[in-house]
Amino acid sequence: MNHQEQLNRTLVVGTAPPTRCGLATYTSNVREALRASGTDAGVLRLLNHLEPARPTPDGVVATWRAGEPDGAIRAAEVANEFDRVLIQHEFGIYPGDEGIGIVKFLGHLDRPPVAVLHTVLAEPNPLQREVLAALVDTASALVVHGPTARHRLLDTVAIDPERVVVIPHGATTRKRHSADFDDSSPLMLTWGLIGPGKGIEHGINAIGQLREMGVDVGYLVAGSTHPNVRNQHGEQYRQSLQDLAVSRGVEDLVRFDNRYCSWREQQDWIDQASFVLLPYDNHDQVTSGVLVEAMAAGKPVIATAFAHARELESTGALFVVDHGSSAQIAASIHELVSDPELCHRMETSARIEGMRCDWGVIGHRFAELLRASTQFAGAGGVMR
Repeated sequence: MNHQEQLNRTLVVGTAPPTRCGLATYTSNVREALRASGTDAGVLRLLNHLEPARPTPDGVVATWRAGEPDGAIRAAEVANEFDRVLIQHEFGIYPGDEGIGIVKFLGHLDRPPVAVLHTVLAEPNPLQREVLAALVDTASALVVHGPTARHRLLDTVAIDPERVVVIPHGATTRKRHSADFDDSSPLMLTWGLIGPGKGIEHGINAIGQLREMGVDVGYLVAGSTHPNVRNQHGEQYRQSLQDLAVSRGVEDLVRFDNRYCSWREQQDWIDQASFVLLPYDNHDQVTSGVLVEAMAAGKPVIATAFAHARELESTGALFVVDHGSSAQIAASIHELVSDPELCHRMETSARIEGMRCDWGVIGHRFAELLRASTQFAGAGGVMR
């Protein structure tokens, strides 16, 4: 890397810790990965109306709070002090309905950003289309995490396909640590912020079905309730899960850890687990950080057939089951606890795939893309 490249600075725009969401963790991880690749990177942190701005997390150079007058313009002024801008986009994290505030921000940038689309909808509503059109018109490159998202985006907008780049979701690969597959004490894990739509009830029902067959499997549900869910509905969903465990007679097998934990603490959860369950109800989820983290840790996975899981099914690291099918989840669990050799093969497959998603690899790919982003390829796109 020459001296001029070392002087270049990148601003990452997105939510950031201590905000409690997967995108905040991603923003922090991608910044660290860029720094590890030799890129000087700071964060413009997005805040909602209620979040405190302090303490200021490491690497945050400015904040953009929803509802601030001229917040988009001031945020753009900060961004224009940097050589490159890497935008994390999810509908709703920017000010305004569907995050429409990002349109004004984009309009005041001096140079084209690179935008990471964490959600790509098959049928965006009119406001979502307006936001997407602004990103397409402005960005030098649009990053998605997999082929399903890429195909969906190309079906939605008329854009030069070379501007749509697939970079997998990053993950933390570690030294081999595997729980023993002991028929007497296997442990299944679901982790992350919880709320309706996570499908955890299907996992509990599967544990109940297995007990009826004489097979006991522990189930750890780890993570706090999503802040937005808690603000609107309190702990109703978690209580319903606890009630379900009691009614199925598996309250001794199902354990809840209600904390929002650091990544180091989450690794402790993963290390305890024999395998991981992602029972999500959403059919269209094109990205799952939990999925890639589980595979990077070498854990066999059982997942419902959302888009990202279907993409990775061919790796041999996961079982893909129908949405809402506790019977298929139970059958997959039974196969795992009955066949240790199968588990070890799936572990190996998971680790091989996880290496592709290591943050060191991902950081290098983002750094290369950002270095090339000064050439604005194309003049936007047209919504289909």
